[in-house]
Amino acid sequence: MAQSEIEAGRLVCPFNDVLVSKNAFYLVCHDSQAELGKIAAFRQWILAKAAAEQEKFRFRYEQ
Repeated sequence: MAQSEIEAGRLVCPFNDVLVSKNAFYLVCHDSQAELGKIAAFRQWILAKAAAEQEKFRFRYEQ
């Protein structure tokens, strides 16, 4: 879902520590910054992308 953004340098890993999980993704930021324009916009964008991906898979498995 995010591979093209990573390859283009628009999405980066800000920490050296990485937690690998097959079942979950986490968006982490300080509470005081959660509603900043860029962070809020990214959160809305990633949630919309995830919902669209989920809908594609749901449609495939319901047929």
